[in-house]
Formats: sequence, structure tokens, C-alpha cells
Amino acid sequence: MDRQNTPLSSQDTVILQQTKDYAATNAPPASHPPVGGKGVLSNFSPFWRDRLIEGGFILSMLLYYIVANPNLTIHLNFLSQHNPLFSLPFLLIFALLCWYRMPFAIALLPLSLPYYLPQFQKEVLSIGHYKADFSLVEVTLWTCVVVTLLQVLVQRSNWAYKLSWTEFRARIGPFLIPSLLFLVMAVISIVVAYNRATALRAFREEVLGPLVYLVLALFYLNTRSDVKRLLYALVGTALLIALFAIVQYVFFKKSLPLEADGIRRVHTVYGSANSIGLLLDYTLPIGFAWLLVNTSWRRRLIAALVCIPLFSALYLSQSHGAWIAIAVSILATFGFIIRSRKVLLIGALAVIVVFVLLAVAFPQIFDYIFAGHTNQHGVSTLQRRLYLWESAWNMIRAYPWFGVGMDNWLCYYSKNTICDAHAYHYWIVNYPPHLLPDTGLRDEPNLSHPHNIFLHIWVSIGVFGLLAFVTVIALFWWLFLCVLARVQSFTAYEQGQVRWMVIGVGAAMVAVLVQGQVDSAFLEQDLSFLFWTLIAALLVLRTITTTPWRGSPILPVK
Repeated sequence: MDRQNTPLSSQDTVILQQTKDYAATNAPPASHPPVGGKGVLSNFSPFWRDRLIEGGFILSMLLYYIVANPNLTIHLNFLSQHNPLFSLPFLLIFALLCWYRMPFAIALLPLSLPYYLPQFQKEVLSIGHYKADFSLVEVTLWTCVVVTLLQVLVQRSNWAYKLSWTEFRARIGPFLIPSLLFLVMAVISIVVAYNRATALRAFREEVLGPLVYLVLALFYLNTRSDVKRLLYALVGTALLIALFAIVQYVFFKKSLPLEADGIRRVHTVYGSANSIGLLLDYTLPIGFAWLLVNTSWRRRLIAALVCIPLFSALYLSQSHGAWIAIAVSILATFGFIIRSRKVLLIGALAVIVVFVLLAVAFPQIFDYIFAGHTNQHGVSTLQRRLYLWESAWNMIRAYPWFGVGMDNWLCYYSKNTICDAHAYHYWIVNYPPHLLPDTGLRDEPNLSHPHNIFLHIWVSIGVFGLLAFVTVIALFWWLFLCVLARVQSFTAYEQGQVRWMVIGVGAAMVAVLVQGQVDSAFLEQDLSFLFWTLIAALLVLRTITTTPWRGSPILPVK
């Protein structure tokens, strides 16, 4: 099927001219530098030329990050003890590459996501006693923003990625209003917060930055190759963390803290093993769809080699929520692949029967998953979460409209040394009074969120922010079904090019929402970027597949 001859809705005709698929010819946009002539890169094929440029992006930002970064002293002492200006040339190289290949920079940005904790941030500026540290993803993002603004100023009407308001509005569609509402409510949360400095930092890292990235992605990512590069970067990020986890478990197992139930959990660059599980929620389903849906056996072999360490890291994390989330996403992947409603119904019934049989025959499996990670009083993680959710609900009842402010949960939750703003604390340490002496919450006074994605948003930015988020989720699933139905009307070859990407993005969102019921799958810097990256990927896939906004999300039946 020739997609250029596919009937389009009137509102999609305008943007199609600027979003033609270059994957068949590997032709870069007109703003790219010429590849012919006597340049060094002219000696390489287009495939290897792109790989070298991608390597240049990664290497330049990596060197900028590790050179003259005192936060890495314990790891790389010989490189970190320098003035931050020593690393500036590498940042300039990265910016120069952005000037010529900005879509590459935008697509590869997820590689910088995991290193956001204070001990891994980059010292960008040091003047006397004043120091400014930023996470690697922020440095990467705002460098891309500065280069974009320079391009707009210099090239003006000749800027290759210029979009009119009508064209941009067509690309983001109905996601615009709830996204803006979410942004506005996050701004208001700064005003109402007790600790405004903390709320402002959280707003910059978890709301403003990810939404700016969404806008950049809609401007710069226009082709199948762009989306593939973005999804490969997501999977590559998880692969690197998975390899870290395996190395940590094999060679440094004894250095891992022994938890109350006697297990040692890997955490790599994160402060919690659950963070590895949350990263895998956003990425492993994409790798699994790459493995399962791809039509090329060579690519399937590569996907298998990638997925093996990802599943290994999932096991080593001992994150029961992630185990359940990934299992559900795998079932969802098969559900998205199956086109016959009859087969789908029979398969769903079979899964239910198998689940019931396993619960009857091997109840210890479910006891291990749902009643594991107990403290010294025998209170499991799931039991603690029930009391945590009730504590959050009590806090929401007191501050329903605008919440307590972003990252201000601890100011009202417990008696702690991080933030103690209120005479009354909402944590439940005895429940019911005098009948259950310990709820398990007393052992963790510094829990920074209520371990539920919807409660977390509501308590942070209020009911209107929650409604905006729920609307974005609803729009995602409506658009996902529309795009999937559109793709399944393509020829077998065209389906092989984009179907695995669509299914992978949908399966990842399934995993995120499942674990999000028992953990924080959003409103952390890396997780917020990952969430809006899935939204961006689906929006770009809609444009590439020319799926009309007013489509029917009914899949064809066979």
C-alpha cells in the first residue's frame, strides 16, 4: 500500500507535506549538511554515517558529564578534579552536532534519564561559594532548547522544522488542553506549597522539562527512523541499567544492604530497587514488542539478546509490582496482536482459568508476591501501602482543590528531618488505635510519595491536575486504538515497519498504569520524561500513519 495515496481527512492534508516518511530512502531533511564531496563521513554508507553521528552525540555529552564533575569524585577522581570550564568544549561539540542533526539529539535524550539523583548531577557553574548542579537530562534538554532558539533566530523562515500554529495544533490535537491545564495546576501548586523552593525545583524537573521535551519532539521527529531511534534509545537506557544491575549483583552483592526479609536488592544508580522496575515498565514492553512483532529474524535475534538482560534485571530488582506490571503488559501485547475477537475472548478466558488453577495449586507463589517484603513485625509491603493510601486520602480531604504542592508530601505526612511544616501529621502509625500496634509506616518516615500514581498527583497538584492527567490517559488509549486500527489496514510490509512500535508504546503504558497503582510511576524526573516520551511517540506515529483525529478506534475483525 502506498500511504501517499491513502485518503486523508482535511485536517491532516496540511501536515502530511512536512511529515513524509524518509525511511525508505534514508534521505535527511534539507537542513542537514551535504554528505557528498570530500568530507570524512562521505567514505561511509548512510547507515554507518548515522551511527557515527549518534556516537558523536553520546560521546560528547558523556565526556562533558564526567570531566570536571566533583560529584563523581569517588568514581572517577582523575577526571573530576577540574574547573567546570574544562568540560565546556565537549558541550560545545554536542551543541554543534545539535545544530546539524537536532532530531538525533531529541531521539537520543532518553539515554540521559537515569542519572538525576544529586550524587550524579553535573556541576554546571561554580563561582566562589555559589554552585549550580543540574541533572544530565536537564543539561541535554536545555542545550537543545538554546540551539533551537538560535536556529529560529538565524534561519527564520528558512528553518526546516518550522510549523505554523495550525500545523502544531494538528499534531498535538486534543492533548493540548489537558496538558496546558496540568501545567497551570503545577504552577499553582508552587504558590500553595509550604516549601516553595522544593516545589519550584520539582516543577522544573518533573513538569516543565518533560513538556518542553514533548514540544521539541513534535517539531523534530517526523519519520519512522526518528521514532525507531527514540524507542531504541529507551530500550538502550534500560539495557545499560540492566547491565549495571547484573554486575552489581554478581561482583558487589555483599555491599548491597540486607533488607528486613533477608534479601539483597540491586539498585544501581537509583536509591531504590523499585526504580529499576519502574524504568523497565516504560521500556521492557517496547523491547518485547520488538522481539515478538518484528518480521525480520535478524532484528528478532538482536531484540532477544537485548531482552535477556532486561528480564534478568527485572528479577534481580525483586520489585513485585514490576513483575505483575510486566506480566500484564505481556498479556496485553498478545491481546494487541490478536485480531480475531473470538480468539481474543477464548485467550482471555484461558488466562483466567490458568490464573485460578495456579492460585489453588500453588498458593505460596501468590503469598510470596502479595505478602512479601515483611518487616520485623510481620507487616508486608502491601499492608503498609493500604495504610499509606489511607493517610494520603486523609491529606487529600484536607487539601482537595490544589493539593499541598509538588514534592511537599513529606511536609505533612510524618515527623521527619526533611520537612516538618504542620502540627498535624497524616501518617497512620497505629490502626485501629490500640488494636494494631504497628502499621509499618513508623519504620519509613521519609517516604516521599503515597505509592499510587493518582493519589500522588491529587495530593501534589490538586483535583484539577488529576482530572487533566486522567484526560491525557484517556486520550492516549483512544488514539492508540485508532492508530493500531489504521496500521492493521496497511500491507504486510508497512505493518512490519511500524506495528511493533505502536504495540510497544501501548504495552509500556499498560505496565506503567499497573505498577502505578502501588508505586510512583510519575512525578519523578526520569519517570515524567518517560511518560511524556510515550505520549510524544504515539503522536508522531499518528502523523506518520496519517491517522485522522476523528477516526474510529474499532479494530478490524477476522
